[in-house]
Amino acid sequence: MLVRVERGEIDAYKPKVGDLSDQYTLQTSSTQDPPPQPSLTRNGKTLGVSFAPGSPGELLVRVPDRVSLDASSGEGDVNITDITGIATAHAGNGNVKVMVEGYAQASSGAGDVTVYMGSTNWPGTLHFASDRGDVEVWINATANFHVRMHTDRGTIFTDFALRGTSSGTSETIVGNVGDANERSIDIEARDGSIRLLQLKPQI
Repeated sequence: MLVRVERGEIDAYKPKVGDLSDQYTLQTSSTQDPPPQPSLTRNGKTLGVSFAPGSPGELLVRVPDRVSLDASSGEGDVNITDITGIATAHAGNGNVKVMVEGYAQASSGAGDVTVYMGSTNWPGTLHFASDRGDVEVWINATANFHVRMHTDRGTIFTDFALRGTSSGTSETIVGNVGDANERSIDIEARDGSIRLLQLKPQI
């Protein structure tokens, strides 16, 4: 499912309790009266949602069970919570926050990126980045993966058993957590700090 908003916030969740798990819902809000309505396009199994250029739409999306979501706002925050498919989130100018049991990728041009992901198994490399903002990623403490983290102007902190190098204002960590296999994580913050933290089950 593709969601594109030029200006405005995107909030995405799983279906409400009592709703059909295989259906999506969209709800818009705006200072405009009436609020702008999104246009829908379909290409095979891919559903695209977008607002007209310049429209300050704000969108609440209920994502069907096991459906992947690719959500992007040119100017506004993007929040994805508890969906059961793969999450990809981007904000050109805004903060990004993702909290999923599976896995995700997230980035921002100017804003903070925060991701909590519970999966210990994902294909290839997951990317997390911000040009101007901090990046904080929480990974299942039992996951095995290769990681690369780099900031041009900032600091890196992790509670995984990793060590890095610094040069001037930049810091870099490259290493393996456990048996890396073919899973990787790449975290880049050009002007901001990075935190890679262990997500542990709550007792």
